[in-house]
Amino acid sequence: MKKLLILLVTGGMFASCEKSNPLDLDITHPPNSVNSLDSTLNYEFEMVGRCYQDPNGYYHLSLDTTPQQQTLHRFGAHVTNTDIWGLPTQVIWRSDAFWYLQDTLGYTYIEIGNVPTGQSPWSWENFAVTGFEGMTVPIVNGTSHADPNVDSVFCMMAPVTEMIGDTITIYGKAIFEEGDIKIEDSFNIIFK
Repeated sequence: MKKLLILLVTGGMFASCEKSNPLDLDITHPPNSVNSLDSTLNYEFEMVGRCYQDPNGYYHLSLDTTPQQQTLHRFGAHVTNTDIWGLPTQVIWRSDAFWYLQDTLGYTYIEIGNVPTGQSPWSWENFAVTGFEGMTVPIVNGTSHADPNVDSVFCMMAPVTEMIGDTITIYGKAIFEEGDIKIEDSFNIIFK
């Protein structure tokens, strides 16, 4: 009788155990979240022009005065670099300014063989790269991702000489948690 009672108690213990499914994920508390008890983070996104800023909040950037020359400048933002899922922050950039391409984009050099020049059987010809007239070029790159080690993100801007005296606005949108949380910011910059 004692053996039967022990067998029933042991069998009842095994029958009441429940095996957890490893594919069942708790979405409210992701496994690699910063704080598994609280799934919300205080995300930050603040854009900076990385050049002189006047008391009114406008940034000032001196452009290269060589004709048809771009000025390359790196600006950025202080941002929370990863979200609760451990994914890097994506930032989408845009501005209210762009410039147009002329017809000739540049020149390329092609080696031509068996040319009767008397000097060498090979010769180099330069050809204009054409057919781009009227295409618009944005002055900022479209997207970038945060540095996984530092709470910062950067983007390149390339205004041209003809923009001297213009005041433009650059907009940024940081995307967290696969698009569920979006924070926007902007700044104004004067080209001189």
